[in-house]
Amino acid sequence: MKKLLPAIVCILLLAPFAAAQERDYYAEAEDHYYAGRFADAIRIALEGLPGVDEEAAVELYSILGASYSRLGAFDKAADYMVRCYQWDKANGEAAGLTSSLINLASMYVYAGQAKLAERYALDAIANEEKVGRPDKLAMALGKACDVYHAQGRDSLALEYANRAVDTARGVGPSAQAVRRSQRAYALEALGRYREALVDLLYAEEVFRADMNRQSLSVVCFQLAQEYGRQGNRTRERMYLREAAALARDLGDLPLLQKIDTRLSESLSGDNPAEALAFMQEASTIADSIARSKSSHALELYNIEFETQRRDEKIRQQELQLRRERVLRTVLIVSSLLLLALAAVAIVMTVRSRRNARKLQDSNSQKDFLLKVISHDIYSPAAARLKSLQMIRPVAGSLPPEQLGKLFQDMEQQSKAEVEFLDNVLRWSKSRAGEQGEQVRFDLCALVNEVAGQYSQTAALKGITVKTTAESPVIVVSNRSSVMLALRNLISNAVKFSPYGACVEVGVTREGGKARIAVRDHGIGIPEDKIPGLFTPGKAFLRQGTGGEVSNGIGLTVSYGLIAGVGGSIDIESREGEGSSFTIILPDNG
Repeated sequence: MKKLLPAIVCILLLAPFAAAQERDYYAEAEDHYYAGRFADAIRIALEGLPGVDEEAAVELYSILGASYSRLGAFDKAADYMVRCYQWDKANGEAAGLTSSLINLASMYVYAGQAKLAERYALDAIANEEKVGRPDKLAMALGKACDVYHAQGRDSLALEYANRAVDTARGVGPSAQAVRRSQRAYALEALGRYREALVDLLYAEEVFRADMNRQSLSVVCFQLAQEYGRQGNRTRERMYLREAAALARDLGDLPLLQKIDTRLSESLSGDNPAEALAFMQEASTIADSIARSKSSHALELYNIEFETQRRDEKIRQQELQLRRERVLRTVLIVSSLLLLALAAVAIVMTVRSRRNARKLQDSNSQKDFLLKVISHDIYSPAAARLKSLQMIRPVAGSLPPEQLGKLFQDMEQQSKAEVEFLDNVLRWSKSRAGEQGEQVRFDLCALVNEVAGQYSQTAALKGITVKTTAESPVIVVSNRSSVMLALRNLISNAVKFSPYGACVEVGVTREGGKARIAVRDHGIGIPEDKIPGLFTPGKAFLRQGTGGEVSNGIGLTVSYGLIAGVGGSIDIESREGEGSSFTIILPDNG
């Protein structure tokens, strides 16, 4: 008995830990999710994350992403869905990767960020074309249709919808009905109502046969809208009433609110009393949805609070353990001292290497400046001098129009060289840390001033410089730096725009930032050239639409000047469609 006693004590002590290890957090969280208790699902999943291996963590991530999405916390949902996607991609889970990509695309569409959803939808299609499952491929194509419809690009949405319908034919009537009801949205947006009606009637027939009440409620609502558009009030109200009954039974409050509102509008002329009843129900549903959102926000706040409190408790426990270890041994102290000495040596080495890199960068910058000055200033100046020497003997015999044109061209070249020299000097000063005086000024007035400076140059190409900068937007910054950067951007926009085009310059204030956007509809920039636009010596050089010369330093200077005053420059461009450069400054006015 005495020999068995230590073993019994060990078993009793280890029993709670064994029980904790056997707890299935994923199963518990999944049960809460399918029961509609999304906050509880999040709480259990977060509780189970610490200490589990990566594969088990991915299962909990999927529950967390779905639950946060249902509660409207799309940022957190995206974070966990991306982790699932990264796991599938890193571990060769091609079969599961499509579902992760479709989930991410759906979430970003619901969050109103359809541009972000585009990449995931297209990746899902590419992945499923390799795997070869028609049902999943039809879903991925349908999701691309949703994405482009949300972007307002309905012609492209219809192309993917047609592909989804064709693929679904090999899956079955139910899958085809889903894709055709989806295609109806794109057809309606393009004004092809008759084709949309054919698709919806087919989907209605299949969903009734399959007793798919959820999909049938949505299709009935779509059909009601189509018949309402045709002026067929009888059919419109018939489908609206059926859709309302289905949505009410299913508990789909957002859909029911839309249906009630449409019923109220349809009945307002014929049956005001019934129209009022539907409007009151829609109002009650809206209040219920608002209360539900507030409740969800409170639940999420409580979850975050509990999680932080638990993490803080764990941190305090770990801190206490570290303190005890430090107190128990002197060896740790000596080790830390040795590590500190090693760290000092490392820091000294890193500083030495950093200084060497700075010196190398400085020499590279000087070489770059010498190269630019020797090529982009000396060569044009020498060529112009030679032209003047050739023109002088025959100047008296040239027609006034031809002589004026020659001098106008030389004046434009001289202006470009002066602007280029100004850029070089500004760039050199910014690299040396000289940013100039900070002053308080109005960005709108600055935009109008600079746009006026380029109106004559733009007029020579029939280009209009249009500004939307009327209300004062006051900032504190280096005015000359911002002005030079803006001049470079407008100059480039005019340079690379076709004859008769329009350059748009606007000022906005949002999110604690002041923005100046310069947009053209010119030749655009190839996607692979965009990363090097702001790097000295790596810029993409080509002539303007009127044969104007490009030296490649303007964007580098602009980027350096704006970065020097705490701002940044964003770029969006498509080759053949135009470019948009946005100066972003701290809104500290």
